[in-house]
Amino acid sequence: MLRGIVSYFKMKKSAGFLLFSMLFIFSSCSTSKIQNEQGNIPSENTPVKKVKQIKYNEEDFKKARDSGDYSSCLGMVLNKTRRKAGIKDSLDMAMLYFINGDYEKASAVFEKTDNMMYDNLTKSITKTIAKTVVNENLKEYTGNVYEYLLVNTMNCLCFYMQGDLTSAVNQLTKLSDLKLPEYRRMYGEVVINGKMDPSAEEEFNSSIKSLSSYSINSSVFTAAAPKKPSEKDVYKESALARYLSLILRQADGDKSQIDSDEMVLKSLVKNFDDADCHIPSRKGRLDVLALAGLIGKQSSRELYFPSKSTFFYVPTGTSMYRMLPVQFKFVHPVYEKKSFVTGVDVVLNNVGTKKTIVIENFNTDLEKAVKLKAYKEYGSSMTRSITKKVSGIVAGIAGINASYEGLRRLSRGSVSYTLSSLAFNALCESTKAGLAAIDLTETADIRQGEFFPESANAAGFTVPAGVYSGKVIYRFENGTKVEKKFEAEVREGKPTLVVSSCF
Repeated sequence: MLRGIVSYFKMKKSAGFLLFSMLFIFSSCSTSKIQNEQGNIPSENTPVKKVKQIKYNEEDFKKARDSGDYSSCLGMVLNKTRRKAGIKDSLDMAMLYFINGDYEKASAVFEKTDNMMYDNLTKSITKTIAKTVVNENLKEYTGNVYEYLLVNTMNCLCFYMQGDLTSAVNQLTKLSDLKLPEYRRMYGEVVINGKMDPSAEEEFNSSIKSLSSYSINSSVFTAAAPKKPSEKDVYKESALARYLSLILRQADGDKSQIDSDEMVLKSLVKNFDDADCHIPSRKGRLDVLALAGLIGKQSSRELYFPSKSTFFYVPTGTSMYRMLPVQFKFVHPVYEKKSFVTGVDVVLNNVGTKKTIVIENFNTDLEKAVKLKAYKEYGSSMTRSITKKVSGIVAGIAGINASYEGLRRLSRGSVSYTLSSLAFNALCESTKAGLAAIDLTETADIRQGEFFPESANAAGFTVPAGVYSGKVIYRFENGTKVEKKFEAEVREGKPTLVVSSCF
């Protein structure tokens, strides 16, 4: 666990740039005790404790994550990805390095992940989204919509924690000037307006006609689909990135974007404190950014038609001797919004106490991401399941009919009849089992980066230049209360950013 106090560094651009301070405090928050010790933040000269690889086990990984043992989580991810790391594991690895205080390694992994996501999410996005016949979980994970932009925001903080303000600001510039415009153009339009692959659509329509011939009304399938996403569900802007842009650019002596950052933040953040945009003469600004909690999770919703305990019954031949039970299962991801953080306060000694405002709630971002993909994934699941089931029904009926016709030609009571009857019954049962097995392959894609914060919260104080101390108080719904002390120097005319974290 890292204990943080304060570190100062000079701007490299010119001697006229002002010193400003930074702080990062971390606690896993897995205990209900109040924690309030201080210590030094890591720097280039302070070695970070090396994390040993641990054999990866999914259950052990979940237990370590849920108990806040993030060092063990990182050890298992390193073991799991020692040969190759995909986007999902890379997101987890970068955040775990960040949580464990190794900002240099976190930054390197974020940079690599950013490049992978760009290649997979933008250059081949129409191909990625159009395919409906392959289960989502079998496709390469390209990242949730907010993750594509969040990698740069978190990498900005990584550079900032290493004292490299210029690189930190460059990450924000890359995000605002390059990635956001391209992302909005390519991703939002394709997801909202994207249509089914033509070959898949033709096969799907043929399967729907077959269902009608079996007296199966498929209209109930589409009626249960999640709501189609709209433009408002597209993640267009990172409020946290805008907040960091406002603070860090001013710290770097650049005030050219204050007006645009202020305008966007006022539209995105309830009760935004615009005092950050207007630092009065002979005063400075102490801003505290608190990353709190751990992002929520998605789950899979499974819908059965008819209900799970009933079936459609399809005749296998003119004799009506055998009825083939048929059921359809469709899936899509869901997110039931739940917050574990009940509040974050900042106490500045001899000045006062402020409740933080939520700059960005990543649970809300996750919820929007799920809404954006649930409709499409339900349609893909419906297409796959219906097409596979109809193919299975057609093949099953043909096989059962052929076996039954052969059975009819044999004399009852003969050895041949007995053996053929057994084979016929076995074929009927295996056909049923084969149709049921199709449902096992239908699983919703609920992959996501698991170690992003739940929310980014902020409070600011306009104060005279000087050295100040205080604490960040985190409160969680299970009654846990965590206090993290800080100390920072405020300089006239500049913002000083204190970064605190309690996962």
